[in-house]
Amino acid sequence: MKCVQRKSIAFGIAVAVLGSSCAYAASPAVIAAITARKANYKEIGGAFKTINDEIKTGAPDLATIRPLARELLSRASGQLKFFPKGSGPESGEKTRAKAAIWADQATFVKLHNDMLGAARALQAATVSGDVAAMTSARTALGGACKACHDKFRESE
Repeated sequence: MKCVQRKSIAFGIAVAVLGSSCAYAASPAVIAAITARKANYKEIGGAFKTINDEIKTGAPDLATIRPLARELLSRASGQLKFFPKGSGPESGEKTRAKAAIWADQATFVKLHNDMLGAARALQAATVSGDVAAMTSARTALGGACKACHDKFRESE
């Protein structure tokens, strides 16, 4: 009888341990946020690459980069909403977002605001058509993105 009780207790403990490790499944809202932020960052990156490539020509096509700079700024402006609590590595979903984002929100928000300032400057420079200003703003935006990636994004 004691052997059966021990096996039952051991089985119960094993089920509880296994169940608890699988118990956290990301909510649909968290999954949607992660999916949306990945898609949004992909669009931001694509716009930045095209703008960067145009600026490197020395005579950027303003008809190409002006709408991209507007879109980049618009997408960047709404990015924080895609980082709800629970949408980091603890979600179990594939994400390069580090837990440090939620542990150090003040720094994350500051770096995000730095990116927005640089994106605004880039957008204004594309409106003016000043290639030197576009080049400077592009460099600042790239630096702002890198600063955040270095601190808050896992490498591939």
